[in-house]
Amino acid sequence: MERTQELFEKIEEYLAEALPPEEMEAFENEMAIDPALALEVSKQRELHRVLSDTKALEFRKKIENIYQDIRAEEEAEKEVEEATTKKRTSFSIQHNSSSFSYWKIAAAFIVLLGIGNLLWNNLQQAGKNSDLYLSHYVPYPAEDVTRGHVVTKLDIVMKQYANGEYQAVIGELEQLTAMSKIEQLRLYLGNSYLNTGKEKEAIQQFENVSDTSKFYEDATWYRALSYLKLGQSDKSIPILKEIISYNGLYREKAIQLMNKLEN
Repeated sequence: MERTQELFEKIEEYLAEALPPEEMEAFENEMAIDPALALEVSKQRELHRVLSDTKALEFRKKIENIYQDIRAEEEAEKEVEEATTKKRTSFSIQHNSSSFSYWKIAAAFIVLLGIGNLLWNNLQQAGKNSDLYLSHYVPYPAEDVTRGHVVTKLDIVMKQYANGEYQAVIGELEQLTAMSKIEQLRLYLGNSYLNTGKEKEAIQQFENVSDTSKFYEDATWYRALSYLKLGQSDKSIPILKEIISYNGLYREKAIQLMNKLEN
């Protein structure tokens, strides 16, 4: 994947949901088969999140206040210079005011440095989370969920799902999930959401799988991965601990992932 200006602009349009539907679908399908592109989109999404973070907003507000103070001091200095005719007095006031401004500028620089560190740390964590997600995520495998019943629409949907055509199957799976009590369908719908940048919708599907269902452990594992993809590893860890307590199919994977998140 070549990191070009055109690519970044397209990612920005994708995150802003400004792409036409057919381009949106094509881009999401491309992400599904290109881990590097998926990682780049994840980093850009995290960048948006950080820049809208409360702490970052507070930092920016401090910068605005500092520069407003600087401008006010400069205006006051000009007024004093125009009103005074004594060079020594003018020099003294100018020196003191300039010194004050320099301190203000230095303070602004420190705040900017704080934003840079905050952004860098968050992006580093986002990169770590994305790498861990990509190394642990495997789509829920497609299989016959009809149990002998001939359901042509579902057969077609499952074939598309198996081929990674996640965007194409979402509409049909939404309808089938609403009409059917087959909870396994929620896993397919959740995974389709997960592969098309709709992590919150995916989490909702995984949460709706009953804790008495034989698919509950699968749903719990993918819920942990969904939070990881969102960059919310603090929510993934308690879910991973729950999986470990099951001592089931995903126990070893959960242990490995949790150890990497905690180190």
